[in-house]
Amino acid sequence: MSLEIDVLRALLRLARRRTPPTLEQLVVRVGGEEADVRRALGSLAKSGLVQRTPAGLRLSLAGLAVAVACAQRPATRPARPATRPPVVPLVRRRRAA
Repeated sequence: MSLEIDVLRALLRLARRRTPPTLEQLVVRVGGEEADVRRALGSLAKSGLVQRTPAGLRLSLAGLAVAVACAQRPATRPARPATRPPVVPLVRRRRAA
């Protein structure tokens, strides 16, 4: 499923241009094989997230929502060690004079 998400993200980035994205542009953006990108586009079109028009590919409204939701969260999060959060005092103490 991650290839489909990568294709949705690439379609979202390419949506700003006035021309519809080509398969070659998607392959370059995604960095996969052309057959894999075609397969991902087929499954996205089958699920209704991508529309195939005579002019080219385009995101449907649902596809746009999914692409924006996937683009907002980082792809990978760095692993954090299991440590306790720092303790923050609720009341400041006055210094002794």
